[in-house]
Amino acid sequence: MTAKILVFDIGGTVFDWNTAIVEALDRVVPLQTMPGLDRQAFAFACRARFMEVNGAVIRGEQAWMTADQIFAAVITEQCARFGLTDLVTRGRDGLEQSWRRMPAWPGAREAISKLRRRYVVVPLTILSWSMAVGSSRRSGIDWDGILSCDLLGVYKPDPRCYARATEILACAPREIMMVAAHPSDLRAGMRAGYRSAYVLPRLQDPGEDYTDTGFAKEFDIVADDFADLARQA
Repeated sequence: MTAKILVFDIGGTVFDWNTAIVEALDRVVPLQTMPGLDRQAFAFACRARFMEVNGAVIRGEQAWMTADQIFAAVITEQCARFGLTDLVTRGRDGLEQSWRRMPAWPGAREAISKLRRRYVVVPLTILSWSMAVGSSRRSGIDWDGILSCDLLGVYKPDPRCYARATEILACAPREIMMVAAHPSDLRAGMRAGYRSAYVLPRLQDPGEDYTDTGFAKEFDIVADDFADLARQA
């Protein structure tokens, strides 16, 4: 049985969360205002904390929060940590909504367009619907639908998320191929019966284990970039 549907992780795989945060921070706190601020450290701290809170929600240690709610809380927390609270008062919305304007990695739009000629292609993402739509529109990426965990009511990598996605897509798990730059995401999909396509990451996510354990043998496809993915899939 061959795959009929590609489900993409998008935060980090398709879209550059780091650049989006730094761009928003530059608009709110210009470099000359605070030249000593480590903007990359701020962005990575936001991403790491977002994943920590998301994990707490998955484990039931934290009440349900949407991705937008988690990210807004993280921005408030990290602004306080980095001494930015007073500086970003007027521009807080811009920071809190920065993941609604993530740029796509080079080649992503073209590869996804090609893949849609052969497959149904949808994101399966822990990001909110607004984050997925806004970032897709920024880079001109068209999908056949969007499966946001906010709407599914359960986050990856909870097995119920993959099962619910399979129900919505109305196919067998082996007819779905998960595409991600995160090995942990692919492994969770594989446990649900999905096939797997690993795209080498352009940016290594905090907390993700990228230790090479023989990805070529572990995953169905290992692609150097999006163009390579389109050739192999």
